[in-house]
Amino acid sequence: MKYILGNWKANKNFTEMKQWIYTFQREYRANENVTLGVFPPLLFISYVQGKLKDCKNVFVGSQTISSFEKGSYTGDVTATTLEGVAHYSIIGHSERRKIFGETDEQLAEKVKQALAHGITPVYCVRDEKDPIPEGVKFVAYEPVAAIGTGQNEPPEQTVAMKKKMKLPNDVVFIYGGSVNEKNASDYFATGEIDGFLIGKACLDPEQFISIARAAQ
Repeated sequence: MKYILGNWKANKNFTEMKQWIYTFQREYRANENVTLGVFPPLLFISYVQGKLKDCKNVFVGSQTISSFEKGSYTGDVTATTLEGVAHYSIIGHSERRKIFGETDEQLAEKVKQALAHGITPVYCVRDEKDPIPEGVKFVAYEPVAAIGTGQNEPPEQTVAMKKKMKLPNDVVFIYGGSVNEKNASDYFATGEIDGFLIGKACLDPEQFISIARAAQ
């Protein structure tokens, strides 16, 4: 199985989101060997899930979750709240680490919360030095220099980093960093990369689908 995950980040208003869904539903054709994940802003998660629930091999996820289970944490969104709505959650994205100051300890707590509530963590690492919490089965390698820059890391370099990480055989290894429909097939050709965590390219549903087709 290949995984194509689209992280919308803080993009799209309600009208733009509905147009994305309309185009996606029109163009999408399911493939039994490819799973797609849509990670919209928190406000849209439930709406997007409802609209895409009949699209085979498509799930909806959260861009982050709280390290707390519940309580007086104004503005935070817990795994308890997302249970049954978001099936996956991105945890440890470099933007969360840099801009919001999230620490390895906090991220480990987020993983615990996700797993406790049936949410699969998609854990982001910048290199082999970032510790991976116990229970993580999806590792997204995102070299900071490649995120949003248009300069993707060469596939052979990505494979070399995977080997440095010494991941268990059952871990899904995905790459993120300036992936597009032109370079996606080069990564799959290595036989070592299980999918992508996509940022900018997924904001266009047709480009998102094109990248997914490269996995077929």
